[in-house]
Amino acid sequence: MFYYAQICGMKKYLVVLLLCMGCKKSTDTPVNPPCDTDPSYSTQVKSIFISNCTASGCHDGVDLPSLGDYTVARDAAQQIRDAVSRGIMPKNATLTAADKAAILCWIDNGAKNN
Repeated sequence: MFYYAQICGMKKYLVVLLLCMGCKKSTDTPVNPPCDTDPSYSTQVKSIFISNCTASGCHDGVDLPSLGDYTVARDAAQQIRDAVSRGIMPKNATLTAADKAAILCWIDNGAKNN
């Protein structure tokens, strides 16, 4: 009887082990959207900043300099990168994964005015 119980118990562990072996993340789908090799401030990033970051009390040009201005955004690029990466910016909204990727790619590729 004891031997039978051991075999049955081992079968249960084997089934669980086999099921779990198929429970790994697929590496076929990237976690983050791919980075554009030449992201554009004027056509991609500026509109994200204006839509999400220029509200009253934020980067509206009154309380904080406006991120709708290229020079301001470029000069604050590393602070923006840190805040976007940590999810603390924008403070009253949530960026989509594509918007985050566009901002981070723009900064990582030199924060050019193109």
